[in-house]
Amino acid sequence: MWRRGPSEGLSRERGASTLEYLGVALVVAVVVVSVASVVTGGRIASTMGCAWGQLVGGGAGCDAGATAAAGDEGAGTGDRRDAARDTRDNRRDDARGDRPEPGDPPGSGEGAVDGDEAYPGGLGPPSPGTTAGESPDPPPWTPPDQGAGEHASEDASLGDRATLAAAEAAANALSGTWPDAARNLLHFLGNSGDTLDQDVDSMLESSSALSDAVDIQQQRLAAAAVEQARASGATGPVTFPVNTQWAGVYITSDDSANWFYALGGISYNQTGSVTVTPPSSPGGAWTYEMSTEVNIRDRYNWDGGKSTQIGPVTITDEQLAELHRAGLAREFTAVGTSTRRNTSGEVP
Repeated sequence: MWRRGPSEGLSRERGASTLEYLGVALVVAVVVVSVASVVTGGRIASTMGCAWGQLVGGGAGCDAGATAAAGDEGAGTGDRRDAARDTRDNRRDDARGDRPEPGDPPGSGEGAVDGDEAYPGGLGPPSPGTTAGESPDPPPWTPPDQGAGEHASEDASLGDRATLAAAEAAANALSGTWPDAARNLLHFLGNSGDTLDQDVDSMLESSSALSDAVDIQQQRLAAAAVEQARASGATGPVTFPVNTQWAGVYITSDDSANWFYALGGISYNQTGSVTVTPPSSPGGAWTYEMSTEVNIRDRYNWDGGKSTQIGPVTITDEQLAELHRAGLAREFTAVGTSTRRNTSGEVP
């Protein structure tokens, strides 16, 4: 991939030779064939066709086309050619006229997320009894890094379009193996920049790194609530609202390959309430009942320091970051909330 001036990328692409196009097509085909071991033959065929269409301008609506293909094999070739021609024309019109201008306002999912302020130590003002009132929203969140740079600030090259086609082919082919990783990558390549909800329950079930961190945080919250209630001389149940600061956890490929490729490092917090009750007899243990939701935030972007091997082809973070700068893909904010988790126990 080469660096481009204001017009070099477009002029280079218009003058690309047939040999260059065939070379890019070969790269896409190699990527698709390399993931054949994890998908059925029918999905490989539809994915390869989709990748080729993305390259030459006829790949829009690949998911719908792949679904329809199995039941429409007897359709007339004339109809298929007309549909393909219309799709190519639409895609070329999009490439000419609808490409975002540099400096466009950010998409709705880009940047920080508002919220309620976290409580010191995660615990809010206590209330006598077992009711804490309405659960607060998670704290405001700001992405920890700047991402790849300004969206659509550079012209798209033929190499960028080859990366886009290869990444789409790989994501579609691996969607059955790593569904959330494929979903997030396809959303990035979809170029909307909209916020995307994540399945936090699946994350907690799959990742011991996240579930262990949440369990440890709950134990600390329970101990802190008992300490405060005991110090206040409470003789009955006391309930604290919960809203913790954002904390970081990294999901490795050994922990959960799906969520490693989907997000990797995330921020998490807990919101809800914890009720602590003094012992019924002298010398007994305090008990607690906690009801919380786990919330996550992450900025889906590429830091340029890693790469992913797909068969014999390596796709780097820098190549994917370039798609954002070229206006072919767009970074977004990932958010999510688990179902309510109820836990209880004793605190000595």
